[in-house]
Amino acid sequence: MNLTNLQINQQTPKPILPLDILQFVPGIWVNGQYFWLQNCTEKVIYDEELIIKVKQEQLYSNIRFSSVYVSNHGNQTKEIKVLAMHYFLYVGQDHLVFVSPIDRHIFHHANQKVFLVNAQYNKTDKIEYTAIPQWNAYTDQIWGSIQKGNLKYQPMAKGPAASIFAVKMSISPHETSKMNTWTITGSSKNELISMEKALIKSLVSI
Repeated sequence: MNLTNLQINQQTPKPILPLDILQFVPGIWVNGQYFWLQNCTEKVIYDEELIIKVKQEQLYSNIRFSSVYVSNHGNQTKEIKVLAMHYFLYVGQDHLVFVSPIDRHIFHHANQKVFLVNAQYNKTDKIEYTAIPQWNAYTDQIWGSIQKGNLKYQPMAKGPAASIFAVKMSISPHETSKMNTWTITGSSKNELISMEKALIKSLVSI
């Protein structure tokens, strides 16, 4: 594929979502740099010969599912991290986001609802999670080490806040890797965990 013939950002109209729906913004870290896909579903990183694409689906009324594809068009293996940020456009002080290290999940509590955020990539458990004030979301303040691609770990944030997780990938030359991520909405943690187990089971059977 000739990268020079591809657009840097493929703009795709997004549906207008209710204000109490978590917004999903994918991103990528590579070689001490990071890029977010704001208002687009495809991005070309020319210097790294990488393309990142996102496909989003509404599997059920309470499950939003996304697939993130990263293609390496270079001749060297790329060590990257796929990023996923979630936040509300508008939220009151009753919003709480926290990382559950035991469950290895992110939970958002808002408007008497609970939102579970998680991902799957080749059954890896090497996922970093953090919760941050929303005003730090697109800044270097999310990093413990930007050169190593390590997120600054913070287990909880209240009010205007965002969650971010990072999934490590090693992509061989001329290969494409895929990560699945989802947001599940419900009324309790146990309900969300149960729905997620059913979702993962259905993914395995496909």
